[in-house]
Amino acid sequence: MWTKRGRRCLSALALLAVVAGCTIIPPPPPPVAPQWYGQAQPIPYGGPTQGAGPEHAGYPAMSGPGGMQTGATSDTTTDDRGRSIRLEHGAPGNPAVVGCADGRREAFLDLTRFPRIAGCLGSWMGRQSLRAAPTARACGDEIGPCDTPADLCAPGWHVCGANGAVQELRQVSAVDCETAGGGRFSAAISHCKAQQGCSADPSPAASYSCFEHGWCSEPVCCGRDCGQFGACRDGVWQQHTHIPEGVDQGCGSMDSHRAGGVLCCLG
Repeated sequence: MWTKRGRRCLSALALLAVVAGCTIIPPPPPPVAPQWYGQAQPIPYGGPTQGAGPEHAGYPAMSGPGGMQTGATSDTTTDDRGRSIRLEHGAPGNPAVVGCADGRREAFLDLTRFPRIAGCLGSWMGRQSLRAAPTARACGDEIGPCDTPADLCAPGWHVCGANGAVQELRQVSAVDCETAGGGRFSAAISHCKAQQGCSADPSPAASYSCFEHGWCSEPVCCGRDCGQFGACRDGVWQQHTHIPEGVDQGCGSMDSHRAGGVLCCLG
């Protein structure tokens, strides 16, 4: 015979059992915005840009060791491996000269030494081919996210290797590539000629594909945060052909956080 108090206790236990048996469905997470390396407060390491403003027709002024640009800035952020990365942003200039659609390059900063190749930082939504056609909508870390990776390149420029030409990367040395700038910048070619063995073509006419996935599909990478070699290291520069971190995203299907940015070539 249940007492009144016992019946109350039984009712409470029953209620707890019902609640415990329910599945509480959380609200869906908000959409994830495109990502690039972080946007910390810029740390200026040069004086104001000499000469005209961002719309000038010539190169941004150079000064200091190694032709460092005045008016350039840097910031520090954390990459997808938790490492602290210093990113460098060149002085503002005419996009048609600088090579990046937002008018500032983040790798190969010295335009006197590297007038035909630039590293451009930015983001795009989801995984895309690094050879996806441009939409002609300017973008970049100074402007906003891109519709496609190629939109990071200024008019008259394109993602290096988009037509398969390995020589567009060999215009610079392996050391130039490895020290091009903070962060990492991807080309639109996979790091091997074919998806078997470690095939490489040292000829000036070498042409590589942009594989979506699988063996040797990862793109060639320049910059101090590329951080590793794949199993095959000779595709562009002997023993010094880097890829972005990780082997799960190929040139034909890569997100911007993994790519970091793109390499843009003139012509």
